[in-house]
Amino acid sequence: MECTLYLTENCNLKCSYCYEGDDKRKKILSSDDLKTAIDFIVQHNPEGEKLDLTFLGGEPLLNKKLIYECMDIINQKYPESKKNFEFHITTNGVLLDADVIELFKKYNVDVSISIDGDKRTHNLNRKSKNGVDVYDNIIENMRLMQKMQLSFSVRMTVTENNVEFLYENLQYFYHMGIHKFHLGIDNMGEWTKQGLKILDEQMYKMDQFYLDVICREKDATLNLHDYKIGTFVAASIPQYCSGGSAGHLTINSSGELFPCGYVVNDEVWNLGTVRTGLNRKKFLESARGHVAPKAFCHECDIAFTCSGAKCGFCNYVKTGKLNVHSEQTCKRERILYKHNLNVYKQMYARKDMRLMRYLQIARDQKIELSKIMKTIICEVEQVSI
Repeated sequence: MECTLYLTENCNLKCSYCYEGDDKRKKILSSDDLKTAIDFIVQHNPEGEKLDLTFLGGEPLLNKKLIYECMDIINQKYPESKKNFEFHITTNGVLLDADVIELFKKYNVDVSISIDGDKRTHNLNRKSKNGVDVYDNIIENMRLMQKMQLSFSVRMTVTENNVEFLYENLQYFYHMGIHKFHLGIDNMGEWTKQGLKILDEQMYKMDQFYLDVICREKDATLNLHDYKIGTFVAASIPQYCSGGSAGHLTINSSGELFPCGYVVNDEVWNLGTVRTGLNRKKFLESARGHVAPKAFCHECDIAFTCSGAKCGFCNYVKTGKLNVHSEQTCKRERILYKHNLNVYKQMYARKDMRLMRYLQIARDQKIELSKIMKTIICEVEQVSI
């Protein structure tokens, strides 16, 4: 089960690209709603299965005491289930301190820091509500995590106005000793032809950085390439994510249930509460009402790896239809596909272990290779499959 829990919908920053908007409610999750939410989550998780719980906001550390309470509830009320939990948090890093870092270490919380790059880049879009520059404070807290030996990733949002610094900022963080990168290409913003051209140019530099640096380090990751390998290796039918099922839910700070963070507080997708339960009928009715009779994504040659054929709620926010992608999505995904293909060809030629592990799993489990993977192998080996 995958569950995202909004500890608060308030935030101490006012980021220009935030898909939750800048009119966030001051609402915070209460202790009573937290207890009920944990009950709901445990009861709906199939016995023995992994349970991914992500703390989100707003800025979740504005309500950090609930993270402590959450751990106590699980330890005291669900000792048999606690081994199934895997915890994640995305935070802007402003409110980190030694105590909460120690808590994250104790419970092996996967920490992601939202920071776009150096100070110049970061301050383009990520401003505090009161106008105070908090960048140095965030860097200081990242240094504290390193000193306390808490592994973390940086989550960099790539936008039209900062894309020209993408490669430079990867280098910047790498030289700080950070080796886990999650790049989020801004889905909600509008990209010009020139912006997409710069993204393409920056990706060439990033590709080489990935091949020559990231691939040589066991624990280093770059999501735009690492998270896509599986989609290129195995033959599969494009499918949208499972958001809205009992196994994939988002709980807002009022204890209400939604299928995805993109549509939190959209009443069309309000599926009940942790007290009343999941209204599956409402989800199906809403889904049927927001599907175009004909969509072209699944007929596309890159549908197997494209977010437009997988992220229905991102589509909905942009076009009003779950199965209709925006033109912007298509243009960006074409660029990403081109670079993924280039990188995986070079990885296969080098017999890079990241790719070879996937191929070995496919052989061991008798999983059919995708057409594109077969093509890569044929081109590199100069054989036919």
